[in-house]
Amino acid sequence: MTSFTSFLRLAVLSVTLLVAMSACKDENENVKPTATDTIAANAALGRAFFEEGLNADTPAARAAGFTRVVSPDYQQYNAIAPLGRDGLIGFVEEFYKAIPNLNAVIRDVFATEDRVVVRWTITGNVTGAPFLGVPPSGQRLEFDVIDIWTIRNGQLYEHWDQFDWPRCFIQLGIQGIPAPFQEAASRPVRR
Repeated sequence: MTSFTSFLRLAVLSVTLLVAMSACKDENENVKPTATDTIAANAALGRAFFEEGLNADTPAARAAGFTRVVSPDYQQYNAIAPLGRDGLIGFVEEFYKAIPNLNAVIRDVFATEDRVVVRWTITGNVTGAPFLGVPPSGQRLEFDVIDIWTIRNGQLYEHWDQFDWPRCFIQLGIQGIPAPFQEAASRPVRR
């Protein structure tokens, strides 16, 4: 009787495992992303803007990166940038014309279920075209930026940003910047 009981237990265990495996397969096929998955995807989207877009080696590669991560009906709220995704692509190329060795260094990425925020530093030398109307003379730029995007359909949709323009203007050699900004820009940056 002991061997029959053992056989019965083994049979019940086998059937239980098969049912569990079948249930797991069905559940996994119908799993919807959790908020954590969405947050991770949004953070990855924010990083991709820089890694696949801004820091790409060629204009074509940058355009392809931006086309992948930025919505076709992109809403731009930067007052000096042209509207839309094509406006963004052109705006970035104007930066590269002035700063051929432009590089974006990501400092922080924060995401929620419908937004991503990236704090980053722009570096490079103004050796090409004028930058913001200032003629090139090899000025070394290193200033911080914060970008905020909403996410729609897995792409960056609305955009706001804040540039450390006083520090940038001082590095460009622009005269007449108010003393408090000059003094603040002369202090080391804590990143």
